[in-house]
Amino acid sequence: MYHHYHIPKKELPLGAKPLGKMAVTRGYTCMNCGRCALACVYKVHERSTADPRVMAEPNSYLCKNCLKCVETCPQRALTVRISPDYEALGEGIWTPTRVTTIWNEAQNGKLPVFGAGYRGMFVGPGYDSMWTDMSEIVRPTRDGIHGREYISTTVDLGARVDHLEFDPSGMLLTKMPKTVEVPLPIIMDVCRIPDIGPKSQEGLIKAASALGTLLFIPAETTLPADLGEAERCLVPVFTSGLTSVRTISSPRMVELEMFPTWKEDLVALKASYPDAVIAVRIIVSKGIEELAVELISSGVDVLHLLYDEQGREKGTERLAKDSLLAINESLAKRSMREKVSILASGGLAAAEHVPKSLICGADAVVLEQALKVALGCHAGPNCPVCPMIDSTIDADFAYWRVVNMIGAWRDQLLEVMGAMGIREARRLRGEIGRAIFYEGAERDAFANISGGA
Repeated sequence: MYHHYHIPKKELPLGAKPLGKMAVTRGYTCMNCGRCALACVYKVHERSTADPRVMAEPNSYLCKNCLKCVETCPQRALTVRISPDYEALGEGIWTPTRVTTIWNEAQNGKLPVFGAGYRGMFVGPGYDSMWTDMSEIVRPTRDGIHGREYISTTVDLGARVDHLEFDPSGMLLTKMPKTVEVPLPIIMDVCRIPDIGPKSQEGLIKAASALGTLLFIPAETTLPADLGEAERCLVPVFTSGLTSVRTISSPRMVELEMFPTWKEDLVALKASYPDAVIAVRIIVSKGIEELAVELISSGVDVLHLLYDEQGREKGTERLAKDSLLAINESLAKRSMREKVSILASGGLAAAEHVPKSLICGADAVVLEQALKVALGCHAGPNCPVCPMIDSTIDADFAYWRVVNMIGAWRDQLLEVMGAMGIREARRLRGEIGRAIFYEGAERDAFANISGGA
């Protein structure tokens, strides 16, 4: 029976007091007249419950910076400024706005709204230097998240065939490769999150199972005994010398970390898991295009490309966007692109980065730091105890926060695909003609100007 893929969501705030962008302070000249409470529609100012004669400390996290309270105060006792704690959030592409956006998405699963009164830069590094085609946005029947027209976010991971062969009687001769189908091009990974707490791990396993996606975990991880159907979502990741370890009875996919002995390890892994899709995870560096060709020729089904959390290759300044474009073009020229699926990790700091990664050539993205941020991580050097390793984190808390965030990111993907007129996530891969790249736009605009380079 047909089943419409749906991600249920549940309101779940962070346990700590929310951190907002603005810091509102009440000075000593306040005479507790309450005019600020009457002026503020966001409930930043309220009277004290202990003593209604005085005003309580402002609820700064609710402030929208409308400055109505400042304008109304007869004593000029109120000050509104950007919170130092807010400015300390994140690092690099993980800006304070992105960190708090993910917190909000993980809390309610809703799409963020930006653009009104925006005064920031319209261009940034990597994925932030490209824009998706929105030519179909004016169509009255545009689907988006509203269900009027079906949009599929399902993707297949593994090698594919570029043609089929049949015998004279119509029997299929082509041997079909093994693939893993997931209902959305978003996968999770905890291998680069050391010392993850057991409750966080339990919540992520539950989330991956409920979403129908995959979760990469170290092969030596101790797992609960009663996983049941949730075992199907787990992908054990093996290091060199661990290829004989069997932690999951029959995984749909297994992954091997790239080591100098990868060829021998790959043979051993294939022998241990003959029915599984074989993936290799690679820390991307110079020469990745040639290495990808060698791995595909060795029978690897999935290339898992690891960039750092700023979206950079190791040892170079090339960003994930340009790296994926180069890899995709290199494999396409060699007629090898359909022989492998590509997963991209690192530098995925916003929902819009998912469709942009696919446009650049990835088949799916793999979330790492975004999972930590969903649980309350500050994504920067000033972050307190990592929530992933916090033993007090509840499994249900981790489950709902991650499900809410991924639900919001999928809704954003549906909105982008609907606006582009694309009805299948598989078709989005490599569709560079449906995007505008800053470098190309700048060249087209200024290259013909006298003296321009």
